[in-house]
Formats: sequence, structure tokens, C-alpha cells
Amino acid sequence: MASTAPSSPMLHGGPNRLMAMPVQHLLLLLALLYAALTQLDAVGNRLTASLPISAGEMLFAGLVAGSLIWLLTIRLNSPQEGGHLLPFGVRLIAILCAWIFVCWAMSAHKSEGVDYIIKLSGSILPALCIMLAISSPRHLTLVTGSIVLAGTVAAVIVLIEYKTGTRLVATSIAATTAEFEGAARSSGGSDENPTTAAQMLMVSTVLAMALTVYAARRWQPVLLGATALGIVALGQMSARSALIGLALAAGLLGWRFRGHRAFPLMILAGIAAVIGLIAIAPPELVERFMAIGDFAKDRTLFRRITYLRIGGDLLSGSPIWGIGPGNFPSYYVGPEYRWYPGRILEPRELHNMFLDTAVEYGLVGLALFALLVREVFRQLIDASRSISQELSSVAIALMLALAALLAASFFMPHKDLRYLWLLLALGLRAGMLAQVGRLNRNTP
Repeated sequence: MASTAPSSPMLHGGPNRLMAMPVQHLLLLLALLYAALTQLDAVGNRLTASLPISAGEMLFAGLVAGSLIWLLTIRLNSPQEGGHLLPFGVRLIAILCAWIFVCWAMSAHKSEGVDYIIKLSGSILPALCIMLAISSPRHLTLVTGSIVLAGTVAAVIVLIEYKTGTRLVATSIAATTAEFEGAARSSGGSDENPTTAAQMLMVSTVLAMALTVYAARRWQPVLLGATALGIVALGQMSARSALIGLALAAGLLGWRFRGHRAFPLMILAGIAAVIGLIAIAPPELVERFMAIGDFAKDRTLFRRITYLRIGGDLLSGSPIWGIGPGNFPSYYVGPEYRWYPGRILEPRELHNMFLDTAVEYGLVGLALFALLVREVFRQLIDASRSISQELSSVAIALMLALAALLAASFFMPHKDLRYLWLLLALGLRAGMLAQVGRLNRNTP
């Protein structure tokens, strides 16, 4: 008896699937714009300055509405998806969100917590919606490529601003007032502070660097150019954490080729690149690295140590459910910590994502987040072993970019960063695509 091959995920279910096709195509377009404009938010803000709603808000509304329509036109269970649209990683996100509400209910500063939860939702919900928009390795490649393209544009803006001393698109106070030793710091195409903008550019640069090695030959010159632009721009942005993350990703990529006959040449090329970057780096960047450990030159070191001391004290007082989401800034300016060195009378977040998670969500929240990250890496490792070269290449690139961002987040409060949740969602989706590929191969 002739067997029946599994139907396309978009056709399974008859007319409902056919109705869902244009909706998913629209979702994919919105996903591409979201991936790009998250890093180029200042550009989007400029384009929508005369409108009552920002580009980011329009994309958020479009992604959520499109996802609801898409879900209403198909069955929630699909054999093509491995039998479930809610993999373990997504369920972990749901459990973490539920626990955050528990922490909020136990917190002392509930209004600040509401503001924070709204901001966090603006990072998590679009990432989950983008998972629905991606139904093939090619879609995953397109979203990843959109991040790389946004980084290339951001790098060009950084270099132009550095050469001309002007601001091209950024208008926010966080982006336009940052400086070190009197030198202005560029945030590229973002209205975020320059360090956050640099870490987003670092994600794009790591993705381009990894894909340069694994992509088809015709794309390698383009990706190599994007990598070079990103590295040079990162050097001009004077963000130490972003360069640390970039160095980690480069080291991990090199380690993957440690048995290759060209490995010694790769080491020499890496050394040459570091020397070249130091040669063209602005003096303020060199001074920032030289100031590590020198409290006389970098007064922010006092502040960073104070973040950790206050965070440790708050965690010891409420280790299970923490102090509540978005509550640290209110405690930071409290009178009990007024004599801590480097503290300023302005609410500040704890600049270490992992301790920040433990302080505000408790050790239970930190454990849930750690389980989520572990699951994403497990899915990416699984996808990197796929027989689909395209899926394998993108999975490796996402793995390196996530590792770099997590390393850089030791110095920033990034638990609500959009690129963090986007990388987590893309990693989970890569694992689901790998499972779908195996299901198709094993179906007679």
C-alpha cells in the first residue's frame, strides 16, 4: 500500500491553512522589521515622529494581532510541528512569567513593578510571536540576516558620527548625553544608551562573523564586510562589555576549528585583527580598558561595586521571591544605602543581569531563567547537528551570539532586553525546526 507523505504545515487542515498563509507571510514581514528596527529604533522613531504611535508600538501591535489571527485559523496541534506548538522552552517562559507576577505581588513598590512588567512584556510577547512567523530554516535565515543588516547600518552610522562629531538619528537623552573623558559616545541607530546599543551591534557582528564561515560562498564577502564594519564600529563605541562578548564569541568559533589545518593561520589572523583594532581605536577606548581596576580614573567602578553590594544585601533579605520586578532602583536610592561609595541620588538598575534576576525574581526566578537558557542552548546544539546545512549554520551563529550577549550581560541589566528574548526565541524555534526535519525524514 502506498504511504501518504506528510502534508505541508501550511496546507494541513484544509481551508483554514490556506487562509493562514497570507497571515503568516505578513507575520514574517513584521518579524523582519522588528529584528531590524529593534536595533535601529532611533531611525523608526524619526520616521514616525509625526504620528501618535511609534514604529515599535506599531510592530508590537501588528505582531500580537497577526499571531492571534493565525492561531485562530489553525488547529493548535499539528503533526508537522512534532505534535505541539508549546515546546518545553516556551512553557518555561510561561512559568517564569507567572513567577514574576508572584514576585510582584510580594513586592513593596507595586507601581514601579507594573511599569517594569509592561516593558518586559514588550520584549517577550513579540519574540514569541516571531516564533510563529518562522516555519522553515529559510525564514530563520531571513530573520537572522535582518539582524545582521541592521547591525551593518548601525555600524555605518557610528563611523560617520565618529568622523563628523554629529548625531544623525539618535534623539533620546540616554543616547545623546553619554560620554567618557569628555568624548561623546555614539549609539549608532538606537535611542538606547551607547553600551546597550554596542551590545546589540555586537550580536549582529557575531552573527555575521559566524555566518561568514558557514554561509554559501557567494555571501561570504558580504558577511565578511559586515563583520569588519561591526568590529571597527564597536571599537569606536568604547563599550568594554561588548568587546569582551565579541572576543568570547571569536574564541569559541576558533575553538570549533582547533583541529583544522588552517587553525594556526586563524590564530595569526585573530592576533593581527586585535593589533589593528588597538591601532585604530580611539584614545578614550584605550583609556577605558586601562582604567579597569583604577578607581581614580574610572569613578563608575565605585558605582558598579555598590550595585553588587546593595544587590547582595537585598537578596539575603528575600532570597526566595526577591524584592519584586522593577523594584531595585527604588531600593537603590533608599536612605539605608546613602553612604555607599559611588551611589548617586538617581534610581539605577543593578548592572549585572544574573544578580539582578536573583535580586528581583529571587533564587527561584534565577533558577527558572537558568533552565530556560540551558534549554535554548540544548535546542541550538540539536539544530547545529541537523542535516540541513542552512539550519545548522544559523543555529551555530545564534549559539555564539547568545553566548556573547550573556557574557556582556554580566555588566548590564539586560533581563528585559529585546535582543535577549529574540535570541532565546530564535534558539527555541531552531530546535523545533530540527525536530520537524527529523519527523519528515522518518515518516514513510
